Amino acid sequence: MNLLQISTRGMKNISQNITIDFANATVDRGVKKVNNVKGIFGYNGSGKTALMTSVYLYLRLSTNARYLLQNETIDKLEKMINRDTNSFYFSIVFDASEDLILKHEVFLTKNNKDTGYMIAREVVSHLVGRTINERYVEDVVVERGVIQNKPFMDSPFLENLRLKIQEDTSIVALFLDRLAELANEKKHRSLALSPVENELLAIGSLALHTDVYLQDGDTHSNYFMSKKALDHMISKLEAIKAKDISLIGQYFNSAVILKETLEEYQKDTRKLEKFIQIFKPKLKGIEIEKTEDGDYYHVRRVFVYDTCKVDFEFESSGIKQLVHLFSYLLKCANGNIVFVDEIDTNLNSVYFSKLISFFVKYGKGQLIFTTHNIESMNALRRQPKSILALGEDNKMDVWIGKGNRSPIKDYVEGFFPNSPMNLEDFDFIHVFMGED
Repeated sequence: MNLLQISTRGMKNISQNITIDFANATVDRGVKKVNNVKGIFGYNGSGKTALMTSVYLYLRLSTNARYLLQNETIDKLEKMINRDTNSFYFSIVFDASEDLILKHEVFLTKNNKDTGYMIAREVVSHLVGRTINERYVEDVVVERGVIQNKPFMDSPFLENLRLKIQEDTSIVALFLDRLAELANEKKHRSLALSPVENELLAIGSLALHTDVYLQDGDTHSNYFMSKKALDHMISKLEAIKAKDISLIGQYFNSAVILKETLEEYQKDTRKLEKFIQIFKPKLKGIEIEKTEDGDYYHVRRVFVYDTCKVDFEFESSGIKQLVHLFSYLLKCANGNIVFVDEIDTNLNSVYFSKLISFFVKYGKGQLIFTTHNIESMNALRRQPKSILALGEDNKMDVWIGKGNRSPIKDYVEGFFPNSPMNLEDFDFIHVFMGED
């Protein structure tokens, strides 16, 4: 699966629609040119983090049927949703197969009691045009908890969902829950899905293969969805590997993993060790301390140096940041879609550029990141339309190289139409040296 387009509005300071395209060609004969890396640049407060948070919200809605019912979510949304619009919209377009391109749209508004948010409209549709911006045919339409289209309601398998759907529940999340129930009943292996049901399954799979890393947010909850649901997805789709479950332990030093995934956890820890040594050569290794607990291990990582051993809990904030970031990058390198906010935090500028270059040349997944480090533009300049700048009024500039033009020079000198660098060194004089 390839991510082809995302579009959103209504998150924090994003009041206008923002669209990011990943496909650089028509799609009537198959998607041939897709960006695997996108770098989003912009001044402080331009909406970069809001953009990443919108992806995070979409994933929560699509994988957690009770997300909008949680008190923590209600409090978060009151702070996250744009106060002028009091609504949120997100759409995602991807290629579910060689000849099927799907679009999933979710629109949130205030609920009738004004005590939280509800899903006012949710649509699943498939492309019938030549480009991703042309006509789509709606296959699933849900408005305020009511499924609108009759072909969908005629499905025996989904009759149960029709009765359960509510204004605060995504049909995709509910579908995943239903699959989990069938997996528990051991009925999923003989399950024959209709075309519409396979579309919902494809969207759910995409959501499970997409991750968002936010600097100050709860970015780990997706990894604690029902193991039964994951087990079913693993059995249904070969693209989801069992090692995904072992990656739960990557995000916390004190983690609980299945005994059967210990070998994979050790393997990933060795990769983490090599990754950290790039930034901290004095690290000799990473030891794993484990204690048994039935079918599980409680594991902790200990960082080994010449003169001491340091529990991860007492490592520097920079090392902790790298460890957390590595888990996402590892999944992206092996095929997942990963969004990372402020990816350059605590990273050496030279190493950071080399890291981005790796994903441009060798990454199997798609990496979308925000950053203030403009040197990484050099690693992106050879990949068409991979350098984006989020500027004034939520407008996105796409840098298109011509000849030997430098994206860094164009950016610094204000040649991005919506991101003018109207700042000179003498502008600070009246701040630091001026009189009141």
